[in-house]
Amino acid sequence: MNFFGHYYFDKIENNPIHTFGLLTPDLLRNFTPNDFNKKLLHQHNNHEIWQMGISKHFLRDKSFHNSEFFKLTYAECHDTTRSTFKKCEISRFWFALHVIIEMILDKVLIQKSNGLLNEFYLELSESIEHIPALLLQINHQEIDTFIKRMNRFIESQYLFKYLENEGIVYGLNRIFNQVGADKSDWTQTQFNELTSLVAHIELNIEKNLKLLNS
Repeated sequence: MNFFGHYYFDKIENNPIHTFGLLTPDLLRNFTPNDFNKKLLHQHNNHEIWQMGISKHFLRDKSFHNSEFFKLTYAECHDTTRSTFKKCEISRFWFALHVIIEMILDKVLIQKSNGLLNEFYLELSESIEHIPALLLQINHQEIDTFIKRMNRFIESQYLFKYLENEGIVYGLNRIFNQVGADKSDWTQTQFNELTSLVAHIELNIEKNLKLLNS
């Protein structure tokens, strides 16, 4: 599940450390993937609320990827995604579909949540002062780098761009660049094809949303 989905389903109101915990595994993977002790992340540490958020993250991811919602949406969109990526001459359509479903789900939940994304970013901002002490518990070696990238993530408020299908395609292109699946920027023709695909997948997500248990 993507960033906002974790917050939407498992938040504790006005609890920035818990909110940071809900996102910690993904933020670490994106910002400083090799600079901490991964085993310690799965152990109960000295901050119960932070550990609660981390544990909820892993449980939510596991249940989401085994849910009827995810399996059905993936199956329904598989062939169209494969043909679109083949037409665009982009590899790893199966990886892209997984990521797109999570990104579009964030879009749908943001639209349903009546301003909750603003609270999401506010709580992350309020968590910043606590992060250095928390990261020390997992033997993090580049805390300053993490904080710098965390601040950039908050200031950009990038998830608001998910409200436009072009923003989702742009985000997917960046992910492909980061993982080495495609090191180039996609052409306007590819962007147009993928934007249409996003609209198609969003219709299936909205149809199947009732299958996603909170």
